[in-house]
Amino acid sequence: MKMSLSERRQLENEMIFRRANEKVGDGFDELAAQHIEENTPELINTEDLMLHFVCECSDENCEARIPIKLSTYQKIHENRDAFIIKLKHQVKGIEKVIVSEKDYSVVEKNNSTAEPDGKLNVTSVNNT
Repeated sequence: MKMSLSERRQLENEMIFRRANEKVGDGFDELAAQHIEENTPELINTEDLMLHFVCECSDENCEARIPIKLSTYQKIHENRDAFIIKLKHQVKGIEKVIVSEKDYSVVEKNNSTAEPDGKLNVTSVNNT
């Protein structure tokens, strides 16, 4: 199915937000690995660490944060078509809600697109 330019831009924005969140998790993984290599006690248990991730919705102006454990975030993203967003930030044309929790929803994309560059796209979505 062919997607519109607007839908493609929305999907790309979500992928950019997810990429930023993944860098946070990667940083904690690197910190833990460094402590193991140096034979020093791990300072924090990163899996149980509660972090405030950026909402991965398609609105380039969204500044919402989602409190969630790093391990939960990583488990959700084992499905590369899944994104974590604040409640009611989904766009029906490009995604469907597959999990609803108290503070967030997990959505799955209806279509896929190639990895975008690092620049957010202007869209008609407004979640502010």
